[in-house]
Amino acid sequence: MEILLSPPFAFIMALIIVIFFGYLIKSFEPKVNKNPEVSKTYACGEDFPSQKISPNYEEFYPYAIFFTILHVAALMLMTLATTSSVSFAIPLIYTIMVILIISILFIRTDL
Repeated sequence: MEILLSPPFAFIMALIIVIFFGYLIKSFEPKVNKNPEVSKTYACGEDFPSQKISPNYEEFYPYAIFFTILHVAALMLMTLATTSSVSFAIPLIYTIMVILIISILFIRTDL
């Protein structure tokens, strides 16, 4: 009976249920006739040539790493704070390291 409470089993059961309901709902989906005129770009009545745009995520990565570092730091500090056998120096050193990493992360080299 304990296997029902284990996270891997619960995840697999939830995944099976979602897939089952997905296939069940898919049968109610209306059939769509694809019309190329509907998907054309409209620019005030004239033909607009479509262009491929490749997005640039360079500016996103520092924020994603910042978010990850701060959340891992918060997790580590809360874990260390709840254990009474850890001295005060370890969370302090960890916090200083996180501040150092975050300050290095936002140094601009293109100036």
